[in-house]
Amino acid sequence: MYIQPGIFAAYTGVIDTKSHRHHQIQLTLPAGNCTLLYKNGLLTGPHIIPSNCSHRLTMDEGWIILIEPFSDIGQQLQNSYRSCHPQVLEEAPKLEQDTPLESLILSLKLNYPVHNTSLDPRIAALLELLDSNFKNRINMEASHWRASKVATQLHLSESRFLHLFRAQMGIAWRPYLVWRRIICAIEYLQQQKNITEAAVNAGFSDSAHFSRSFKRQFGINPKNALKLI
Repeated sequence: MYIQPGIFAAYTGVIDTKSHRHHQIQLTLPAGNCTLLYKNGLLTGPHIIPSNCSHRLTMDEGWIILIEPFSDIGQQLQNSYRSCHPQVLEEAPKLEQDTPLESLILSLKLNYPVHNTSLDPRIAALLELLDSNFKNRINMEASHWRASKVATQLHLSESRFLHLFRAQMGIAWRPYLVWRRIICAIEYLQQQKNITEAAVNAGFSDSAHFSRSFKRQFGINPKNALKLI
């Protein structure tokens, strides 16, 4: 599993998700059988799923890579794959479970690392602050990241901040923050924390809140997901 700002990658065992969607672009690199069901059809083999496309994935094993659309890599992907529907990844590499993250990205002929170079400086600064806080496990409580408080720190009205963030990131502030908390909770779970402890430490109200949010993002509950990774 690799977790860095703008990217989440995991090598999983057999996975069978419910229909779900997420803001992140998904690259799926199977090491065995793979079937992707979506509204307009079916794909097998390596593929890319655009942002906010509802889908259901069944895969024997392989890599799932989620990338923020407004990162440099996300922009590269959107320039190369402009369809609003999933597409086959031509000449996708066959990668092992222990493949380094940089090799994963470079093998897809994408530049590395991940940045957000085209963003408004205020939003870029906010993302850097989020990265730092979540990496160092500080200011995780929900009140610290309320839109009104963040807007004041950026010298914006709350309505202006919410509009600017959505325009820049393609996602509203609250669901984006939930996504970041999910990733933070996963990092806690990697440290052998239980789900309740991981959820609270990441700023969720309780484990049920975390589990619901996780399932909406990945189409599978966190307990089952942990067994697969």
